[in-house]
Parts: sequence; C-alpha cells; structure tokens
Amino acid sequence: MTWKPAKTLGFIVGLIFILTLLGIDFFLVRTLFIQEIGLNFYVTALLLVLSVPLLVLWCHWFYGFISLRYYLDRNGLIILGGGYRHVVPMDSIRSIVRGDQVTLAQGFRGVGWPGYLMGRMWLKELGPLITHSTEPLERQLIIITDSVCYGISPKEEERFLEDFPLRQALGPIHKLAEETERSPLMALHVWRDRWFWGLVGLGFVACTALFGLVFSRYGGLPDRIPIRLTVLGEADWISTKDRLFLIPAIGALAFLANGLFGLIVHRFERLAAYLLGICTLLIQSVLWLAILRILLR
Repeated sequence: MTWKPAKTLGFIVGLIFILTLLGIDFFLVRTLFIQEIGLNFYVTALLLVLSVPLLVLWCHWFYGFISLRYYLDRNGLIILGGGYRHVVPMDSIRSIVRGDQVTLAQGFRGVGWPGYLMGRMWLKELGPLITHSTEPLERQLIIITDSVCYGISPKEEERFLEDFPLRQALGPIHKLAEETERSPLMALHVWRDRWFWGLVGLGFVACTALFGLVFSRYGGLPDRIPIRLTVLGEADWISTKDRLFLIPAIGALAFLANGLFGLIVHRFERLAAYLLGICTLLIQSVLWLAILRILLR
C-alpha cells in the first residue's frame, strides 16, 4: 500500500522559491537589455549565470518533494522520491516510535524548507537518522533498524501504525536487502569527486574574472585597439574594441567544452577528466596573458 505525506505547506513554500528565482532571472535579463557595456553589465550577467544552476538544482529538489511517498507491504518499507529509493526489509525493522520520543544529538544536514526535510540527523542512543518527510522531527515516525533509523511522515499516521503490525505478522514473501538505490544519473561518482569540481571551480573563476577585467576596462579604451601583436610588440591587427571580447569568449567555450566532456569521460577514466580540467586552466592562463599584453601595451 502506498502512503503519501501532507504536502500543502512544502508545495507552497517550494513553489514560492522557484517563482522568486524565475522572477529574479527575468529581472536580470531585462536589466541586461537596458545596460551599457561595462562593469555593471558584467555583474548583472554574472548573477544571471550563477542563478541558472541554482534554479535547476532547486527544481530537482522540488521534484524529489513532489514525488515523495512510502510503500509498505509484508516484505518491507520502501521510501521513494526523485532519484532515490530506500529499501527497508520488514525483518530488519525493530520498532516504530514517534519523533517526540527520541532525542536529537546532532542537527539536520541536508535539503529542507518549511514543509520538507531530506537529509540526515543523529539521535542519542539510536545513531544516524535518514529523514524524508514533510514534518519536523517531533511529528515524524521513526523507523528503527539495527543499522540506521528512517524518519517518515505519512499523512494518515494512525492508520499507518495500525497497518504496519498486520503486515509484519504476515511475514515476508521475498527477502529484501536494506539498501539505498539512486537513479543512474545521481549515482555517478563525479558528483562526489571534490578534485574534479575543484578544477571546474578554478576554471570558472579564471574565465569569469577574465570577462570582468575586459568589462571593467572597456569604457576607457579607444574605439580601435590592437588585437594581435607580433613578437616585437608591434600591432599587426587593429580592430574595434568589441573584438576584445573574442578572447574571453574562447576561454568560455573551452571551459564549457572541457567541462561537459570531463563529465562524460569521468565515469570511464577519471584521470582524463582531471587532465581536461588542467587543460582548461592552461588555456585560461594563455588568454589572460594575451589580454594583459593588449591592455597594458
């Protein structure tokens, strides 16, 4: 039987966050069209770039909230939502207690907003607690096993408590393994590779900072500037100053291409993904030298 939690509060709050982010993005896009090219334009564009992955991530969390449900039968309890699936065998469940009967030893870590909690806590004497619920701890049902506890919040709590011992008394037909399953995309190791994301972060900082340098100096440049210099420092290509943006644009394309390719190859060859990140940093270094050579000439 499938049990669903109460979702009204979490839905309203989560939707407000999404609509707020969409409103901010709309405002930033509108502002870009009326701003002159300069440092303010750069700051607005950077805020827009940073807000897009935040919006995507929040929509992912919101989908996990919307799809949250609990399936209980004689074989065990399954907690479903988004890209995860927690399987709790019936014979591993020792007891069920209410959240106001346990003591919190370590605070919540995870994703949450009013009406939704997805993450971990630590309970005194009981150990780790994995919670996927729409209620605070004191209004959750705590599923206690030998290894870990689970916090859930079925809307019809009393009926759930009445139904559980009946199904437990029937005995399992199929033996389940206590495990947490993730979707193929969420299960990729790349999401937990700090070295890879460290290289990506450095590449992003170098790329955006180069754009910032060009935008900050753009207004003070003459209409026509030397874009390419010979070994002796003489200009052999003079063009309009807007061509200067081609140099950081090349860096942005290299960052995106190497980043996406790194995500793909990381699953098969982690070292290759690291080398792509290092290659991005080298390209950014060369582009920085080119820009500085032009601007400081």
